[in-house]
Amino acid sequence: MRGRIQDLIVSTRGQLLSGSLDTMFSGISTDSRTITKGELFVALKGETFDGHGFLKDAFARGASGALVMQPVDIRSVPVVLVDDTLKALGALAGDFRRRFEVKIVGITGSTGKTIVKELVASILALKGTTLKTQKNYNNLIGVPLRLFELKPEHKFAVVEMGTNHPGEIERLSAMTMPMVSILTNITPAHLNGLGSIDGIIAEKQSIFLNTMRVAIINPHAQYMDKVHIPDTLEVVTFSDSNKADVTPKEITRQTLAGTELLLDFRGHLRRLLIPLPGMHNVLNTLAAAACAVALNIDLDAIVSGIENATFPGMRSEIIVSEKLTIIDDSYNANPASMKAALDMLVSAPHAHKIAVLGDMLELGKDSRYWHEQLGKWVAQAHIDRLIVTGEMAKVVAEAAMCDGMKAGAIAIVDTMEHIVSSLSDSISRETIVLVKASRGLKLDRVVTYLKAVA
Repeated sequence: MRGRIQDLIVSTRGQLLSGSLDTMFSGISTDSRTITKGELFVALKGETFDGHGFLKDAFARGASGALVMQPVDIRSVPVVLVDDTLKALGALAGDFRRRFEVKIVGITGSTGKTIVKELVASILALKGTTLKTQKNYNNLIGVPLRLFELKPEHKFAVVEMGTNHPGEIERLSAMTMPMVSILTNITPAHLNGLGSIDGIIAEKQSIFLNTMRVAIINPHAQYMDKVHIPDTLEVVTFSDSNKADVTPKEITRQTLAGTELLLDFRGHLRRLLIPLPGMHNVLNTLAAAACAVALNIDLDAIVSGIENATFPGMRSEIIVSEKLTIIDDSYNANPASMKAALDMLVSAPHAHKIAVLGDMLELGKDSRYWHEQLGKWVAQAHIDRLIVTGEMAKVVAEAAMCDGMKAGAIAIVDTMEHIVSSLSDSISRETIVLVKASRGLKLDRVVTYLKAVA
């Protein structure tokens, strides 16, 4: 993104403290460590950091100016004062986005956002240059920075939108202005910030307030009947078991390599291999296909895009070696994704099944209840061993035993070394290990260990 300080002030309603209005900047950066010469530095302030403390570093690296929210003693370059640099970043991104005719797809939901994003982007890339959210940059910082990468050649953009607090999705969708928005599902997640299921519904449905043309939903999913969609939007639906615009006519085969099925696109049938395991990924695929239908993408491109999609690691990634099979789902966890991962483990053909599980974070006052539910799900899965760690490990273990799992099959561990020790005698070609927890528990280290020994 290229811009001028004068235009920046108009977008952000800022006040010029120093420098010239005619100064140009070549891009936007919020990180003084990676900023390049000519870029504008935005000094963000959070609970654990304050970008204002790194202004000198940014200018030493060649920053052409800065956006701040407190007076600073700098006279040599343009400095613009605003009330809130994070809101100003979003306003600037929104104005920049409006320069382009690009068709944007917005994606939110409690689970499945990243997988759906990759599927949609893979389909759309067959029809034109497509920008997409990278990594987990789906928040009030990451989304604006991605929008600044829009270029005239982009025909599509696929933007994932995450949230921890009320109002974030509305802000993200306002700056993005999606043509089509997908709400994957609503499940208990981020309850610390959103408070309740009603809070989650209100937050997620706000994506449709700034959607221009089409809403994509599974109307038969739990809580979806409470979602309000503006009357001005067309609604395109998907479902794995009820009538909808996109549904599976029949599922012919399910393995850890993926799912083969006959897909029904409003009466038009196509055979398809989804390159991901589990019924939850069938639903993710249906959501992506419904989005493509809404954008009038031909069915051959939809099938090809889905079958050739690639995905980031640590999300239902299946790692197979001669010694062991691993389900790496260590990126994040909430009740719905835990249940889906356990279902995947149960459906595996392996003789020996182990789950290495850690806490599901951000569940607020309902945390104990959902970890008790997790213990029950583990017991009902009839797996061979449970290795559980984190502050709620004892809660999960006790619930599993209460529901019939033998105490000898459960290990409560508190260090990486204990996890490794508990797994050391389980390496076998007939063994499959599921590793899943919220990102804060860093169970990807367990996967690294298992890869090394397998």
